[in-house]
Amino acid sequence: MLTKPTASRSSRWLDAVWLIVLAVYILAGVRLVPFHGDESTLLYMSRDFYTQFVDGDFAALDYRAWFLLDPEAASQQQLRLLNGTVTKSLYGLVAHLSGYEIDDINNQWVWGADWDWNRDNGHMPTDDLLLRARLVSALMLVGSVLVLYAIAYQIGGRLTAVLASAYYALNPAILINGRRAMMEGSLLLFSLLVVWAGLLVLRDRRPWQYGLLGLVSGLALASKHTAAVTLVAIFGGIALIDLWQLWPEFRPAHLIRRWGALLAAGLLALAVFLALNPAWWSDPLGRINTVLDERVRLLTGQIAAFGGYSDATDQLAGFLRQTLIVTPMYSEVDFFLAYIPDQIATYEASPWRGVSLGGSLPGAAIMVGLMLFGSAALWRQRSKSAALIGFWAVPTLLFVWLATPLEWQRYYLIAYPVLGLLAAFGLAHLLHSLMPRVMQRRGAARS
Repeated sequence: MLTKPTASRSSRWLDAVWLIVLAVYILAGVRLVPFHGDESTLLYMSRDFYTQFVDGDFAALDYRAWFLLDPEAASQQQLRLLNGTVTKSLYGLVAHLSGYEIDDINNQWVWGADWDWNRDNGHMPTDDLLLRARLVSALMLVGSVLVLYAIAYQIGGRLTAVLASAYYALNPAILINGRRAMMEGSLLLFSLLVVWAGLLVLRDRRPWQYGLLGLVSGLALASKHTAAVTLVAIFGGIALIDLWQLWPEFRPAHLIRRWGALLAAGLLALAVFLALNPAWWSDPLGRINTVLDERVRLLTGQIAAFGGYSDATDQLAGFLRQTLIVTPMYSEVDFFLAYIPDQIATYEASPWRGVSLGGSLPGAAIMVGLMLFGSAALWRQRSKSAALIGFWAVPTLLFVWLATPLEWQRYYLIAYPVLGLLAAFGLAHLLHSLMPRVMQRRGAARS
């Protein structure tokens, strides 16, 4: 009677040990990861925490026409519209609890000036403040590993979960960007929580699960606007799965009830997003157009300054390089690399730099084969969970491929959990299918 529960407890301990090892690996490299100028800018944005919660001046963060503002206020306003608010608020909270005053927070990085000028004029954070903010981001990255493990476990069992989490936690691009004091740690955590909450909704249909889906969706969108792709995929996927399930008997009352709960989750997500974005409060609908205009202007400027993809073939080649080869990109612009060669060399020489499991053309080919095998095995499952993973995977990969205008590695981050999960599912199925044959051959040889 005690054997089965003991085995179960022992398996859970093994899960915990594995996840602790991955967490330690991520956190061990936080101090060593090379600096990025955007870390200064995100910490500069954390001043909004003091304005909101220390001074209680929410009105100061509201949107105003640019010509009513001085240049610095206009720059702050643009940053509020273009960037997520979750990480900057957490960085501000940690700084405040650590005894920093608002005037102790550095100014934003000036890309038109060099390293020495930024350092000497207060545009670089202190080592202590930078490390504290990085730990916040890295802990959210650790959280995203736990969530991916849970998703993979539900889809394919323990082996799939171990393989997917290994690919994800060792991915150099994820480690570099998730360890830095930027928005990527929170983007990955809350985007994966949206997927996990969606799977819970499909499994049990409990009201609290719809509430959880709405809450984490709002936090994901407030982390970085790119999360909108995940939200559309998961909410749309659940709605289509509901329709597919209820269509044969066509029970409109059940469909209305489910879609009503999904709509309530969507409204909660919007409420959470708006609550975390005071710059939107005065005119939420109008702010959508403003943000879209600012986003187009930013991307157009980046393409003009740094060069974008020349055609669809070039765009596909960039997608394949960044999703399969994953050579670490320490800066999106070459001139910044000249400031951090020693940091890069130290990080590269450490065991904490990660491992690209594609890494080469043969490795990339193996990854593609495993992902195709995993996709086919997922299709054969014909389950609600498998269907939702498909609804998440396809739009995510298409968006990253077709909507990314230039080859900046962090723009591809949301694709890595998808690729890791599919490849892990494929390898796990391949191993499970080969194991009986190996055992059968061993038995035949012994006889």
